[in-house]
Parts: sequence; C-alpha cells; structure tokens
Amino acid sequence: MNSFNLPACQVYQPEIRFVDIDAAGIVNNATYFNYFEQSRIHFFEGLVGRKWNWHEAGMVVARHEIDYRMPILFNDDIRIVTWIERVGEKSMTAAYEVLKAVEGKWVNLATAKTVMVSFNHVSGKSIAWPLQMSEPIAQFGTGRPSF
Repeated sequence: MNSFNLPACQVYQPEIRFVDIDAAGIVNNATYFNYFEQSRIHFFEGLVGRKWNWHEAGMVVARHEIDYRMPILFNDDIRIVTWIERVGEKSMTAAYEVLKAVEGKWVNLATAKTVMVSFNHVSGKSIAWPLQMSEPIAQFGTGRPSF
C-alpha cells in the first residue's frame, strides 16, 4: 500500500523479522541500518535498474545518522520513504523517514541520513558519480518529497 502518492521506488516496506527484535521486545536500534540499506537498494534499482555494475561504479557508506522517536514493534506496519537530499561530485546524502500506520494515520518513528561516496572497488578509489547514476538522480530530483 503506497498511500503516499510517491513513485514506488521511494516507498519501501521492510519485513519485521523475529530476529530483529531485542530483549525489550522492540526492533534493535542497529537493525534500522539494515532497513535503510534495503530501502536504498529499492530506491536505486528504481532509478538505474538491476544491471548496474556495483564493483566498478559502486558506493561506500561514509556516515550514518539517525534520530529515533518511537520504537518499532514486531507486528507494526512500517514504511520507509527514501529520497536523495544532496548530490556532490563524489558523495551524496540519502535521507529517510520511518513511518508506522496507527489508526489510519502515518506516524513518524525515526528520521535518518546516510552519506555515500562513489567508489570503484576494482581500483580501490573514490570516483566522480558516473552519468548513469547522476543523470537519473538529476531527472528524478532531490529533496524531501511532499506526502
């Protein structure tokens, strides 16, 4: 259910697994980063497709930050909205909002950002974003969507 009127690539529904839950009965704080990774993969596949050569024109994570507001519970109905906030020559920032359905409304559980650096894993060096990545992002647009 994408009730946000956003492109499908921007809305990801993670599977909350029992292994994600800690002793307090909530999703462990470190698990959020797995959800964000899956959300980014979903987002980038929607922009550049699955045939991308991630070894030659990949990316590495340089920084994560997250603000937690409310916990995720095992049976929660969660959506993660993803967008690109900023694109530089060799880095870009992805941003996320984690939302939970509560009585027909979406409640913000967390906001986060990931700084990624364009990286050639064959040469072991950072590189400028290839046009196959930067052009689709420029066409798609940056900044938080309205939803």
